[in-house]
Amino acid sequence: MKTLLKVSLIAVLLIVVALTMIGVYLNSMIKAGVEAVGPKITGTTVKLNAVDLSPFSGQARLKGLVVGNPPGFHTENSFKLADAKVKVDLKTALSNKLVIEEILIDGPEITYEGSPSSSNISKIQQNVAAFGKSVAPKDAAEPKPQKKDPTQKKVQINDFILKNARLNASTPMLKGKTMTVTMPDIHLKNIGKDSDGVTVQTAAAEVFAAINKSVVQTVAGAGKLLEKGIGAAGEAAKGLGSEAGKTGSKAVEGIKGLFGK
Repeated sequence: MKTLLKVSLIAVLLIVVALTMIGVYLNSMIKAGVEAVGPKITGTTVKLNAVDLSPFSGQARLKGLVVGNPPGFHTENSFKLADAKVKVDLKTALSNKLVIEEILIDGPEITYEGSPSSSNISKIQQNVAAFGKSVAPKDAAEPKPQKKDPTQKKVQINDFILKNARLNASTPMLKGKTMTVTMPDIHLKNIGKDSDGVTVQTAAAEVFAAINKSVVQTVAGAGKLLEKGIGAAGEAAKGLGSEAGKTGSKAVEGIKGLFGK
């Protein structure tokens, strides 16, 4: 009986060690995968400090995720996330559709670098959309048997939440300086739920489109407040007949041009 107990304890210990090693290797594989595939999707550098995955609960934390900027932009990065949480339905891990119950991004820093014709965020959105088209199956009208491609695995995201985001806006008018404003929370629900799921690229495109829309609206709103403040200062200066009045008027026109007024 004692021998059987010892063997059982050793077996349990080996299982625990094996699962721990699987967790360690999965963490390193996910980190390497994010840093390898991320740049292809976003057209920017992508760095990830660490991944903490629990094989038992299906929960993971991504720590220190930094997304750079496309070529031609000069701010340090576009997204900086200290901590992101992901919860997966483990029962669907080996099915045709992986169900991600929740993606929670709390307190990210988003940097908007605008120009008269584009912005870093909109450019990344374009890159994501272009990548999705480049890997989409061709000749969709004539379906043919295809080998399974893990990059085309379908996903369903029940809840995507981005909250407490700090938006740093940088524009030519600010001459390298940034204006920091608070961005409204984003909550997307049931991505890919009403179908057999969507590809990771399609899900990413939907998420980036929502982020880009919120960023543009937030920056435009901040621009209106800034325009109002500068306009009031310009009118006051005009009343004094000073050169400051001309400066205020030029500043207003510059903001109008920046925000497409």
